[in-house]
Order: sequence, then C-alpha cells, then structure tokens
Amino acid sequence: MTGLCWFVQVVHYPLFHEIALDKFPGYERKNFVTGFVTVPMMAIELSSGLYLLYHYPELLHFLNVGLLGVIALSTAIFQVPIHLKLARHATTALINRLIMTNWIRTLSWTIRLVILATMLSDHLTFPV
Repeated sequence: MTGLCWFVQVVHYPLFHEIALDKFPGYERKNFVTGFVTVPMMAIELSSGLYLLYHYPELLHFLNVGLLGVIALSTAIFQVPIHLKLARHATTALINRLIMTNWIRTLSWTIRLVILATMLSDHLTFPV
C-alpha cells in the first residue's frame, strides 16, 4: 500500500488537474473502481496488524495499528468525502484539498513501512 499511495500522491491525484472540471464528475465516478483494489488491501492490513498486536503486544505493533487507525480516519474524514464531492461538482480547490490531505496517508504508510521492516528484521537471522 505504501507504493500505491506514493503513486496516487505524486502521479494519480496531480493528474486530476489535467481533466476538464466539467468532465471531472464522470471521470470521478469511474475512478470509484479503485475501491475494489484498495478496500480489500486495507482490510488485510488491518486484520494482520491486529493479529500481530494480539500475539505480540509490543510497542512497534501498537504503532503499526495506530498508523492504520490514522490512515482509516484520514480516508473516512478527508479522502472519501472529497471524492464524493468531486463526483458531483469538481473544483480546483477540492482537487488541491484531496492532494494535500492525502499526505496524511502517504506519510503514515511510509512510516508504517519502516516499522514493518524493523519488525521483520528483528525476526530474521542472516548467515554470516
């Protein structure tokens, strides 16, 4: 999800500015299909994060789940409502707000990737 979010942040959302505002609602309605990719992946992330936290109640696991909470809240409070507004009436300000608020998720997923890499390295042993 980290890679996908960076793609969305630096490529997909900025390209929204290239779509004529009067054509944007139709485009946005077609863009809803991305939910079929992202929602299941986010559910798997949350399930695996909660599983790890339950079995290993350690600081990094709490941080992992906390960041998933930040991502979910940002999605519910900012991204989904903005996408719904864009599907009705697009404005440059709404597109800019979507791009700016998506940094919450982009940075959260990036920090989470570092945490997950640290957790993984703690459990791996490499031959010398």
